[in-house]
Amino acid sequence: MLAGVVVLLAGDGDSRPGSFTPAIAGACGELGAETLRWRTGEAVPAGVDVLVVDAASSFSSAPAPARGDPAGAAGAALRDCLDEAWQASHAVANAAFIDARRPGRIFYVAPRCPPLTHATAHETRTQGAGHADAARAGLENVARTLSIEWARHAITTVALAPGAHTTPGELASVVAYLASPAGAYFSGCQLDLRA
Repeated sequence: MLAGVVVLLAGDGDSRPGSFTPAIAGACGELGAETLRWRTGEAVPAGVDVLVVDAASSFSSAPAPARGDPAGAAGAALRDCLDEAWQASHAVANAAFIDARRPGRIFYVAPRCPPLTHATAHETRTQGAGHADAARAGLENVARTLSIEWARHAITTVALAPGAHTTPGELASVVAYLASPAGAYFSGCQLDLRA
């Protein structure tokens, strides 16, 4: 199903807890895709068809904000997540898609949606959830904006928002589907995978 497709996995997700990168590489590889690891700043390999930016791993190890420092490490993770997505997208789109006059696909894996906890009669989010929610919204906005900007170059962009209980295998299956010919119809959207 993905024979001949080159999937570029951005970042260092393999070494971070909470990363979906190993599962994505496995699912795409099982369907015949060639998967390559890549970091922003490195030369973009030739023949890339799909870029996957796994921003979920940035939030898995970020400590909760300290009292008196609402942004803290989670705020830095938010900035890093959005900066990485933006820089990786532009580097790969320019080198592999636009300059090469080839269509391409870009997928952003957002941080997990933290589970809801019940406090009295109201549902409240766990501590630090606001930063993960902001990253999810930011990646959705990046996907929407770049899908419009790059539509003339046949580049599609999709954000994937895993829920608290989304397994790596489930998310990897969605990425493999989006990398297939059937996934070409999705662009400028966020797929919310909360069940």
